[in-house]
Amino acid sequence: MKRIGQWLATVAGMIGTSGKRLAAVVAAVAMLVGVAGVSATAMADNRSDLYDNGASQANPQDARVESLQAQRKEALAEATNLKAEAMPAAAGDADLGAPTHRKYIKYNNDGTYWLSLDVTGASRASTEEKRQPADVVLVMDTSASMSSCTRPEYSNGTWTCAEYASPSRWDIAKKAASDLAEKLLTDQNAALPEDQQVQMSVVDFDTTSRIENLGSGQWSTSAQAVINSYDGMDVSYENGGGTNWEAALADANTLNTNRAGAQKYIVFVSDGAPSFRNSEMNTDCGTLKDPSDSYTYGDCDYRDTEGVYGTGQSNLDYNNYNFDAAVQAANKRNSATLYAVSTGDEANDKMTKFAETIDPHGTFFDGTDATGLTNAFDAIVQQITTNSSYQDVLIKDTLSGYAVNTDANGGTGSLVGTSAHKADGSDVTQTDAAAKAMTADYDPQTKQLELNFPKGTVLSPDVTYTVSIMLKPSDAAYEYFIDHSGAYPSVGDQGTDAEGNATSSGKPGFYANADVADGSTSAKVYYKTVTQVEGQDPVVSEQKSSDYDRPVVQVNVPSLTLTKAVDNANAGTYGAKPSDWALSATKNNGAYGIQSQVPAGQTTAEGAVTRQSVAPTKLAPGTYTLSETANLQSTYRYFGGYSAGDWSCTDDRGAAVNVTKRQDGSQTMNLLQGANVTCTVTNTAKPGAVQWQKVDQYDQSKTLPGSEWTFVSKDATAAGFASKNVVDDGDNDDAASNPGILKVNGLKWGEYTLQETKAPGGYAKSDKTYEVSVLPPAASTGDAAELEFTVNAGDNGKITNTRLAVSQLPLTGGTTGRQWLIAGAGGLGFAMLLAAAGHTIWRKRRLI
Repeated sequence: MKRIGQWLATVAGMIGTSGKRLAAVVAAVAMLVGVAGVSATAMADNRSDLYDNGASQANPQDARVESLQAQRKEALAEATNLKAEAMPAAAGDADLGAPTHRKYIKYNNDGTYWLSLDVTGASRASTEEKRQPADVVLVMDTSASMSSCTRPEYSNGTWTCAEYASPSRWDIAKKAASDLAEKLLTDQNAALPEDQQVQMSVVDFDTTSRIENLGSGQWSTSAQAVINSYDGMDVSYENGGGTNWEAALADANTLNTNRAGAQKYIVFVSDGAPSFRNSEMNTDCGTLKDPSDSYTYGDCDYRDTEGVYGTGQSNLDYNNYNFDAAVQAANKRNSATLYAVSTGDEANDKMTKFAETIDPHGTFFDGTDATGLTNAFDAIVQQITTNSSYQDVLIKDTLSGYAVNTDANGGTGSLVGTSAHKADGSDVTQTDAAAKAMTADYDPQTKQLELNFPKGTVLSPDVTYTVSIMLKPSDAAYEYFIDHSGAYPSVGDQGTDAEGNATSSGKPGFYANADVADGSTSAKVYYKTVTQVEGQDPVVSEQKSSDYDRPVVQVNVPSLTLTKAVDNANAGTYGAKPSDWALSATKNNGAYGIQSQVPAGQTTAEGAVTRQSVAPTKLAPGTYTLSETANLQSTYRYFGGYSAGDWSCTDDRGAAVNVTKRQDGSQTMNLLQGANVTCTVTNTAKPGAVQWQKVDQYDQSKTLPGSEWTFVSKDATAAGFASKNVVDDGDNDDAASNPGILKVNGLKWGEYTLQETKAPGGYAKSDKTYEVSVLPPAASTGDAAELEFTVNAGDNGKITNTRLAVSQLPLTGGTTGRQWLIAGAGGLGFAMLLAAAGHTIWRKRRLI
């Protein structure tokens, strides 16, 4: 119907044509397209089928065909006087389209990933330095319908043609194919080195297929050799060939020059839908059209003479087996470019569908008249001889909030790399011109990754340029996963796994690249195409872009358990509980992690040590600072009596996890992805000590040696002793070599008493009993590394003694103390008298 409209448009321009003539032409067109659903190709193929089934068979369509012959002859006479309007050729876009590009990811099994984005250079035909070789396979339909018989006659079981259209479909196709060969296979082309030439081969087909010999073989650079091959093709109506697309395409697949870098093109020309095939397609025989007719639907009919399956009737393609067999053959062409060119109206729908179905898709051209076919072949020539390539390429990607750059140590650095490889895997990073010019950059602030090529740089065909960055899931990814009970927000696009990787394609995770406001992805390749047609100035397109697919990253969430242990061997009943402290494990300057959590789990005890833990906490991997503080809600009073040990960490297998102690005393550990770690800090109750000084009552700076004491525990069981005798600079005095200063170390916490049993010499013994509480302060004072705390006995650590009077001093010998005093007084009086007499004598001498 589409072609009818085009013909009507042509006819409408014929001013002066009578309505009767116009109606006749319209009728002619209708019959050309197909009367009662029977096309010219179907009729020719049907005739072939009847011939093969023998003259003895009654022809069910004889009367129908005979009744149409006169009408068709008249209609064709009218139609051939009209100049067919050319169908718009689906001229191949010289633009290459978006370059092949891929984004993919590889998991490193340590919580990090390599994220790669690449772009591959391409060319339609040639690079700037030399032409790209091209293998062109021309596949020509030589079935009976190409003869354009306008008056077939059937007699005695044989079909003949009494009259042909002029020009016939074959005439038109042969002329256009000859022009194609002459435009591709020029003298200049033949003079090029073999690895830069366009070479052609020819396949012709009807019921079966044949590869033409072009003189020196199946390939040639001679246009005349290709043209000469057409003359040997039998397109006569009497030859009776059907249409076997599969056979033709299978032969085309076998043709290759095996030249490095050659691009293959298949130009597939046919005027009808497929009526035969080579493949069995696992069919059954279908059913008879009626019980008296041995003629079946026939897609399981096997023709022994030609070795093919099918009915020979294009409109009786049982289950589309003929068509599907052709598609399967086309899919095996190894990425060759395929052009499907129709030379008959009845083939348009099938060939359009064929081009759309095959993988990769082909390009359909309508060449159902001379102009349309010429335009189609010209467009194909232009695509084959056009030099199109990519230049000014830029790859840009911005990491999402769920991914962050990292380095080989899992830190905050960035690790970016570039490479270039040819299709065979060889590394050309240091030799390819574009590769040597490309530069990669990553900005940690904007999280943007770029691979840039200087302006005017053209990518080499079939070279893949890659930029890669090492990344890991961000804290935000772990937080989302933890907050959403282990659920991910996204699914990775297909094809986003590196070779051997299986963590992204169709897998749940976090997109590695960010979204933009318009809903598109931030990962894009920007490019321009430069097109050079022989004899013309190059044309550079506007900048275009294409999105990358989106890989995902996953998290392997670790957990951290903080445990508080308290050793109360010295504290006894005065000891603290683990819940009297709060524990922390934080990173990012304290902004993330476990923050001041009070142990609340089950309390366990082993001897004097009790333990209690903060519940296991799922966290992002990273380096955490471990710390503890007093629980602000606790009423405990004796924190100053504990010394904090170093943190120690183990994983769930019992292996030690390293804890680093920094110069400032802080301690850190590295929590790896997937690890389950427990970190413990033990606070140990310090032993106590009692210290005091013996000093003079009137001069407390003067220490008095020689005292002795009894030190008694009020709770002998807790203290481990009932009493101790303490002798200054002797037994149980831990302040030895300091006369007058006494000290008792290694005491359990508790209540004690102190009583003097011997005073220093010349001093009266104290009868006072001193109460001593060996309990630490509320907070640590002085050096936290001290191994004990000390309390003072007496008045701020000083206990005074009173000096004895003289009369109270102990006397020795037979003279009493009183006698010594009297004698002393008498002596003193005598001395005074002597002094007075001496003074008198001295005065008299001065007067003489």
